[in-house]
Amino acid sequence: MSTAVAAGPRTGPVLATVLTAAFLTQAGVTAVNVAVPAIQRGFDAGPALAQWILAGYTLPFALLLITGGRLGDLLGRRRVFLAGAAGFAAASLLAALAPGPGVLVAARVLQGASAAVVGPQVLAVMRAVVPDGRRGAALGAYSAVIGLATVGGPVLGGVLVQFTPLDAGWRAIPAAQALLGLAVLAGGTLLPDRRERTGGGLDPLGLLLATACLLLLLHPLLGGAENGWPWHSWAALAAAPAAAALFAAAERRRERRGGLPLVPVALFADRVFTTGLLVTVVTAALVGGFFLVFVLHLQNGAGMSPALTGLVVSPWALGTAAASRPAIAWARRRGRRVLMAGGVLMAAGLAALAALTAALPAPPPLPTMALLALVGVGMGLVSAPVLDLVLAALPEADSGAAAGVFTTFKQVGAALGVAVLGGLYFAALGAAPSREAAAAVTACGAAACLLLWPLLLLMPSRTDDRGGDRR
Repeated sequence: MSTAVAAGPRTGPVLATVLTAAFLTQAGVTAVNVAVPAIQRGFDAGPALAQWILAGYTLPFALLLITGGRLGDLLGRRRVFLAGAAGFAAASLLAALAPGPGVLVAARVLQGASAAVVGPQVLAVMRAVVPDGRRGAALGAYSAVIGLATVGGPVLGGVLVQFTPLDAGWRAIPAAQALLGLAVLAGGTLLPDRRERTGGGLDPLGLLLATACLLLLLHPLLGGAENGWPWHSWAALAAAPAAAALFAAAERRRERRGGLPLVPVALFADRVFTTGLLVTVVTAALVGGFFLVFVLHLQNGAGMSPALTGLVVSPWALGTAAASRPAIAWARRRGRRVLMAGGVLMAAGLAALAALTAALPAPPPLPTMALLALVGVGMGLVSAPVLDLVLAALPEADSGAAAGVFTTFKQVGAALGVAVLGGLYFAALGAAPSREAAAAVTACGAAACLLLWPLLLLMPSRTDDRGGDRR
């Protein structure tokens, strides 16, 4: 992955490295999904293995992002990035060579934990090395990479499984991740070696409470539906707000005593940062939930092959990539009107797609691709400017922790979307054909886009050329 941004002799290679790392960690969430049936057959395992393979990466990734970001603040971006990249490459190699399901699950957990160390450094490094005047191009590239990784992860996984040499099967996916991890590790030596914080240490109580809060929230969202939503899943969700309140109180107390909190509470007093987090939750929920449902419908309901399914859904990512870079420049001149136009395009595209899906047994590829491209353009008009504004709001001394918070909210949103929209789809399947269930969920996605409007009204009406001066 590369970018045209060039602000210094090493900026280009540094950005290429962190963007590749962003692709690697984000695609790690979904690339293995298509290989789960083959893994089950290979190890003669049941559904429990599938759940652990998926949650084994997602849970530690989401739980440790904030901690990974704060470690970068304290120990230095390059050191922490290199440690995470080395761990990811080693875990991927272990997964590729796993002799049994236990080793494979352990490798996925190590992958997720390592990705949580790498992930927050990406935005923090971009903030540090890219001048304000060139940040729009860099963030456009970042948004495009995340979009491609989210949508293209399963497609690339399917290609590797189907066309790998030496008949490696599913093991080709972690093997490719290991090679890409080594490339990221080599490029990581070029990152600037700086610490934003020189004292204070980690916040053990904050770490414990943050992990407990996220675990109470994410574990039911990721596994509740598959287990029939038992009572303890609902109890965990009910306890999550209390854990969040305890975490906030502990962080305020640590700050009052002069200590360094895991998450600076003042971050949430910034309207742009907080609104950006909420917008990110909604958009991540939409992407995560919609693609789960629509890909299942295209393959199981409409009978499309994995290759054709990948081709049909790819215009969403391409539309997001095409719109992201100019969207930042437009938003800096015209403010939130650009973001609100993006919300309208997303809602209109999904509403039309819902009508098309309901009307025909199998959605025709070309019109479906055109509508998905429209939704992708709308997503780019929203997500890239929001990221630009959030990044400008990050305090330099706490940029790692703040980036960890931002990325954590994105993972929470994705899990929420899968739980809600996926749950609606599977519930509707019991009483309706796949196309009607998928159409209903897609219509819900269009309605969810309208939730963005009140949030976008809280974003700045205008910004200056640097993404600052928010008003």
